[in-house]
Amino acid sequence: KIICGINAAQYLSGLTLKLLTYEKFLSDAPAWRDKVVLVQRCIAKGDRCLDEKMTLREVRVVVDRIMKRFGHEVIDFEEVSSVPIEKRLAMWKVSDCFFSTEIRGGLSLWPMEYVYVNGSKECPGVLIVSEFTAACSILNGALRISPHDLNQTLKTLDRALNMPIDERQGRSLRDIEWVSSSSAASWIQNVIRDLKDSSPDEEAPDDKATLPSKAMAVSEFLKTQRDERFTRLNPSSVLSAYKSTSKRVIVLDFNGTIVIKEAVDSFLKRSQVGSAGDGPPQAAYAALEKLCLDDNNTVFVISGDMRQAIESSLGNIKGMGLASSNGSCFSPPTKQAARSWLALDIASNWEEVKKKAIQIMSKFTALTNGSHIKLAHSSIGWSYFDCDPEWGSLQAKHLVLELEDQLARFDVRFVNLKGIVEVMPREFNKGVIVTKILRDAASRNNGVDFVLCMGDDISDEKMFTSVM
Repeated sequence: KIICGINAAQYLSGLTLKLLTYEKFLSDAPAWRDKVVLVQRCIAKGDRCLDEKMTLREVRVVVDRIMKRFGHEVIDFEEVSSVPIEKRLAMWKVSDCFFSTEIRGGLSLWPMEYVYVNGSKECPGVLIVSEFTAACSILNGALRISPHDLNQTLKTLDRALNMPIDERQGRSLRDIEWVSSSSAASWIQNVIRDLKDSSPDEEAPDDKATLPSKAMAVSEFLKTQRDERFTRLNPSSVLSAYKSTSKRVIVLDFNGTIVIKEAVDSFLKRSQVGSAGDGPPQAAYAALEKLCLDDNNTVFVISGDMRQAIESSLGNIKGMGLASSNGSCFSPPTKQAARSWLALDIASNWEEVKKKAIQIMSKFTALTNGSHIKLAHSSIGWSYFDCDPEWGSLQAKHLVLELEDQLARFDVRFVNLKGIVEVMPREFNKGVIVTKILRDAASRNNGVDFVLCMGDDISDEKMFTSVM
């Protein structure tokens, strides 16, 4: 196996930490000593004399120690003034792992080159990048390390060298399309466009300098409210009311309520994030089937997802009503195998809103690897759930500000929850479909004597208020 790396002879390049890690790896894993080699180039340009002198002194000591302990064949180290692109590409092509341990780094193009060169290989190489570099934020297929955490770095290096082909290919596919389409020319065009969009003469007045505080999240509300002001749901009371009534309406949120949803982790870059499964747990699915068998129940599940997602998870439950896109599209309860879907009317100028929103979101998609645009009947979403958590959250905040500015004349609202920024008509929310469900049930059954409405976040508050 070949591990490759190119670092400047500077303290912030983390080269000494890399060599110490490699030395420890050879010491702890004797089986790898005759199976691995580190090809390392150290660039010394002479422009930071003191830093280079101290770094080279440390590096040479560690390199000499590695050669004496494990032999010259375990490391190919060379000090150079530069590494031409043809030599870099040759290194990337033959290596099995790109190893970066920078303590602080900007946007280096070398990891992008590595992704591009390895994109056509049957067994692509694996990137190990420092969390203190920009590449860590934009390359979703890379393994993330903290150079200061020796044990974690050792485990990551061992994982990279032992990684199976299918995982290597999967990680390469996460980044190759974005890297291949993000040329220097497109980057320049984006910068020029941003410069043209910004106007130094239009400064915000002082009274708008401080943005209004966002609505308190439901979890924060539950933490701060006293017991006398917020009453927990009593399951026994719910069961008693259920058994004593016969005209029941049950409305449930989908993601986070009956389907387990992982939060967007703000500190840990995961290999996979999102729903913890394709559908609800088996026990929840069985409970929904049982509720729908009772003709006295009107059961609806409302989701912010597109129709295909909720239908594939719950569409086979007979007697269940489904609503997608926050209720703009819905399928009434049916005992038939084939479902019919209806749609509510939305804003008349929605096509104009969609055109402007997609233009803005496309710009952020080009700058944020792993993000994508989701189009629903009554909403336009920019998903950053699969992005680097820190970078995705930061981009989402900037996106909301730009959307608010560009769509100020339209009657729309913006929601940033669960790893997605959504634009939707201001007057449209889950409460609209809940009101329709209750009205239809009352008309059909000559009234409603039991309503159970369940959700998990602030986007479900409109459902609750429409019931009251």
